[in-house]
Amino acid sequence: MYNNYYYEPNYYNYRRYYPQYPNYYNNWNRYNQYNEDEEEYDSSYYNNNYHNRNYSRNNNQRNRYYIGENGLEERKENYNDYIYRRDNNQYNNRYYNNYNRYNNRYQNNKKYYKEEEKKENKKSENDLILDYENDIRKELELTTPLISEELPISKLTEEYKSNEEYLKSIENISKRYKTYRKIRRDGNCFYRSFIYRLFEQTCIKNDKNLFEKINKKIVESKNLTEKNGYEWNVVQDFYQMFLKEFTECFNSLSSGIIPREYLDKLFSDKEKGNYLIYYIRFCIAAYLKENKENYKGYIEEDFELWIRKEVEAIDHVADQIQIMACVNFFDVGVKIEYLNKFKDEVVKLPENKNDDEFFIYLLFSPGHYDILYP
Repeated sequence: MYNNYYYEPNYYNYRRYYPQYPNYYNNWNRYNQYNEDEEEYDSSYYNNNYHNRNYSRNNNQRNRYYIGENGLEERKENYNDYIYRRDNNQYNNRYYNNYNRYNNRYQNNKKYYKEEEKKENKKSENDLILDYENDIRKELELTTPLISEELPISKLTEEYKSNEEYLKSIENISKRYKTYRKIRRDGNCFYRSFIYRLFEQTCIKNDKNLFEKINKKIVESKNLTEKNGYEWNVVQDFYQMFLKEFTECFNSLSSGIIPREYLDKLFSDKEKGNYLIYYIRFCIAAYLKENKENYKGYIEEDFELWIRKEVEAIDHVADQIQIMACVNFFDVGVKIEYLNKFKDEVVKLPENKNDDEFFIYLLFSPGHYDILYP
């Protein structure tokens, strides 16, 4: 069927491809003369015969046409098929199958590269978001300490002076608390506040009962984390760092070290602080898995996936469930003062805990926790 696509110039093929010329023989002679006597051919004659020049010299242009029902017609859908057959004539009778394979591969590659381009565009958008978040973190690191010194509550009034809705709430808070500490807004504010107050109470107040209780919880957490799917090789360094720093902090006074200086130096070190936070996150995650039946009703998505995204991930804020798990695991009460536009709100966790026991006091402003001191 396709053998005639590859032909030697002859009178039959000329008639077949140029039916619009009524004088076939004369045109064929001119056509044949040009092909056989190219060197001696008169260039002026060649230039004055547009059709001969166009259809005889340009194979691709000539082969774009074929004899159809309406005479000479242009190849459209099958032209690529023809070009493949023309350029791959070594495949003999397997033109069609090979062309299909060739064309399918081309189409699949085209589709693949389009998908990859979309992925790259999507990735670039994510990169822009990550770059923006990293820029914010860098700015916070330059302008805000991890934990500030103790500040008078009146500083809150200055900070929120442009938001008059909060001033009434700050006035009521100032009646119950004297000072507060600002914590960096990096997603770890609750965990950093909680750990700092545990260390501060044992180190500065020399609270031996609290030290023994927390130390026991940390030692027991080794088995808890291993039991709930955390390999010891992964958590070992965090565990040892927490236990070492907590013990040294408690013994700093007897070691001749000024407790406040030791505490400030420890929590101004971002790397050490992150190690402590990481281990607290592992403990809370393991506790949630151990008590899954008590918490899964509050979580709409897959429980294990939620823990990976919301608890284990560093720089991710703590919500009500994480706070309750932390309180229950360490058996340390938390009181949260909410900076509210409408009315004063105080949350005590757990509700049945005796007020005479040690509590960690926190100030909650939208999406963030600071430390309060009565």
